[in-house]
Amino acid sequence: MSQHFSTARHSTLRPALAALILLASMSHAQAQSYQLSAYTRSHAADFLHNDDKTDFQSFDWLDKPQALTLNSLDTQAQVVSGGKASAKVLASIGMLKAYAFASYPYGYDAQGHLVQYGYGNGTAQASFFDTLVVSSNTLAIGTPVSYRMDFTINGTLSSPNFELGGYLSASGIAEMRLRDRESGQTSILSWNAKTQATGVYSLVLNTQVGHTLSINGMLYAEADVGSYAQTGRSTEADFYHSAYYQLSPSDSGLNTTGLSGHDFLTTAVPEPASYALLAMGLGLLGIYRRRG
Repeated sequence: MSQHFSTARHSTLRPALAALILLASMSHAQAQSYQLSAYTRSHAADFLHNDDKTDFQSFDWLDKPQALTLNSLDTQAQVVSGGKASAKVLASIGMLKAYAFASYPYGYDAQGHLVQYGYGNGTAQASFFDTLVVSSNTLAIGTPVSYRMDFTINGTLSSPNFELGGYLSASGIAEMRLRDRESGQTSILSWNAKTQATGVYSLVLNTQVGHTLSINGMLYAEADVGSYAQTGRSTEADFYHSAYYQLSPSDSGLNTTGLSGHDFLTTAVPEPASYALLAMGLGLLGIYRRRG
């Protein structure tokens, strides 16, 4: 029982820990060109039946071309009592999606007594890093310029999303930052689904032609339900719709393509379904031209 109390009460601290882990990974990534990393963890436990299931997946593409393609993770866990959890990630540089779900039903023993002894937890996190050289064909080295970074987030937390004692919680946090490596100037925006609406958020960084920028983005989702929860039996953090990161330069001639090859002026790579529609459209166009 004490193990469950500890797990549930500390679930609300995990978003803060995720942010600290991201900062540490960013510091390491500064010496690299680009990186895309993510993990999903689904965990369900039934202490009465000594049933404990964990499904963990991850990837870490450091200076690898896979960072520019769509990468997915999908984990699920369920125990005999009916407790379950799931977590998903879909990510590429410039686009992050995350989803987490957890549930734990009320259970009864052979004598009809209520048994409350277990939990479900789903956690998903994705982050990217890229390097941008501030260059221009028309502006001289040292010319003051700026970049605006837009962050578009859609999604929901189920309600209720928090219960005193930590027996039920759902969290969604995101972050974006721009840093001028030469001047050290940094712009940071942190977003929390519990206190901020979905939509478009922006930050601006002043820099100069000839400088180098670091670009970072992170998205985190978690759902946690313990058998002691009173306000609900399941919870969900659904940010699998979109989290897009885009750049708008103060001058149209400024570079917006990172060393990864991703152009931050455009949205992220198309979804698989979009690729299929594009291929179909090109195929029909070819048939039309041949008939013409």
